[in-house]
Amino acid sequence: MKKQFKYPMNYTAIRIAIISFVLGTICLLLFKTNGDTGFVGIGYFYTLFAAFVNTIVLLLVIFHGIQRYKEYTEHLITIVIILANIPITLLYLNLL
Repeated sequence: MKKQFKYPMNYTAIRIAIISFVLGTICLLLFKTNGDTGFVGIGYFYTLFAAFVNTIVLLLVIFHGIQRYKEYTEHLITIVIILANIPITLLYLNLL
């Protein structure tokens, strides 16, 4: 996957988005299978932390994309992948 991206910033942003998705899914699955309410607190804290980190990464990718607007498709793909976590997070919060 690394060779698909010209800029390391986009590759790092996608990795952060994927890691956020995987960790959020693990938190939800642990709560659903275990029923322990402690996982809800961990999940909410993680959601806030991931939202903060992903927002910063999204802003960095947007500014990077503005500076290097000629390769806009790579930046748009990265932005879409980062933003895809928002509806997934909302779905997970509704499943609680």
